[in-house]
Amino acid sequence: MRTHVNRLSEGIRPELELLLVCARPHLDGEMAYRARELAAQPLDWDYLVQTSVSHGLVPLLYTNLKAAAAEVPQDHLDRLRDLFQKNAGRNSLLTGELLKILDLFESEKILGMPYKGPALAVSIYGHLALRQFADLDILVRKQDVWRCQQLLISMGYQPHFNISQRQLPAFLRLGYVQSFTRDKGMSIVELHWGIASRFFMFPLDVDRFFGRLVPMDLMGKRVLAPAPEDLLLILCVHGAKDLWERLEWICGIAELIRSHDINWEMVRQQATELGAERSLFLGLHLAREFFAAPLPDALVHSIESQPAIGWLASQVSQNLRRGNLVSSGLRKRILFHLRTKERLADRLGYCVRLLFTSTPVDWQSLPLPASLNFLYPLIRPFRLAKKYAVDQSKGLFCS
Repeated sequence: MRTHVNRLSEGIRPELELLLVCARPHLDGEMAYRARELAAQPLDWDYLVQTSVSHGLVPLLYTNLKAAAAEVPQDHLDRLRDLFQKNAGRNSLLTGELLKILDLFESEKILGMPYKGPALAVSIYGHLALRQFADLDILVRKQDVWRCQQLLISMGYQPHFNISQRQLPAFLRLGYVQSFTRDKGMSIVELHWGIASRFFMFPLDVDRFFGRLVPMDLMGKRVLAPAPEDLLLILCVHGAKDLWERLEWICGIAELIRSHDINWEMVRQQATELGAERSLFLGLHLAREFFAAPLPDALVHSIESQPAIGWLASQVSQNLRRGNLVSSGLRKRILFHLRTKERLADRLGYCVRLLFTSTPVDWQSLPLPASLNFLYPLIRPFRLAKKYAVDQSKGLFCS
C-alpha cells in the first residue's frame, strides 16, 4: 500500500517518513496502515522523538501512533506520552495567561488579535493539546503598542528591549515586534504590530486585517482571530521568512486549507497587492506536496508555472530531509528571501533595508545622543561587518 507521503519520502530515513505520515490531526485507514508498517521496522526511536520535538510534532506523532495501534517500544511510548502531557499542561497555562492579557487589553479599550499559539491550535487542529507552542503572539495596532507594553509590565513582564517613549516612533517604524518574558523565561509574549522585519518588504495593513476578524471559542471564552484567508497569508509569509524550517508550519497550512472554506480569489488578490504572491504559492505548494492539501486546479497550474517556486521548494525539501534542524547561514537566508520576492523593487528594497535599517541592537551597542541618531543607518553596515566578519567554514562574507 502506497501513500501520498511515500512519493515525497523516497530516499529519506524511515523515521522521518513516519513523522510525515503522523503529521495530521487524524489518520485515515491507508495512512494508519502505513504508520503501523513503518513503526514495525527497526527504527532509531531516539532520533524520531528528538526530531518530532524539533519540528513541533510531538502531539500529532503521539496521538496518531496511539490511534493506529502502532508497535512502539514501551520506553519511547512513555517518553512521548510524557512530552505530550507536559505540552498539554503548558498549553493550558499559556492559554489562560493569554485570556488574562486580552481581558486587560479590552479593559483599556485595546483590541488584541491572537494568532499562532493557542488560537492556531484550536482553529486548525480542533484541540488545544495538538500543537506545540512556546510563546503567545498578539497583534495590536501601532498606536496601542506603548500602552500594551505598560500593561504587560504591570503584569510582571520584562521587555526584551528597553525602549523609551522618545525612541518609540523609530522603534515602531523600523521594527515589528517586542518580546516580553516572565517567570524566568517560562512565559513569553510577543507583541506584534507587523508580521516580518521591515527589510522583508511585507507592508501589513493591520487595520485591514482587524476589519475582518472572526469570533472563535478559546477555553470557553470568545476571542477574535484572523479570518482564514488572512491567517493563511500570514502563515505563508512567516514560513517564507524562516525558510520553512519546521514541518509543523507546513502541516498547519495543509490543515488550515482542509478545515476552512478559503476564498482563493481574495487570498491571491491580497497577496499580489502586498508583493507576497510567491510566498503564498510556496506555502501552498509545500502543503500540497507534503500533505496533499486540496487546491483548485487553476491555482495549482499557476503555482507550477512559476520556476522560482520549484527552486524554493527544493531548498526547503533538502533542509527538511535532513531531519534535525540546522539554522541556515545568512547568505543562504538572503538568497532564499530574495527569491521569494516577485517584484524587482521589493528585492532592491530588501537589500537596502537589510543593510541600513537600524535596530535596538544598534542603539544599545552604541548609545548616541538624539541629535546624532541620523548616524545609525551609516554605522550599521560596519557593526554587522564587525559582528559577523567572514564565515570561516565557507569563506563567505556574512551579515
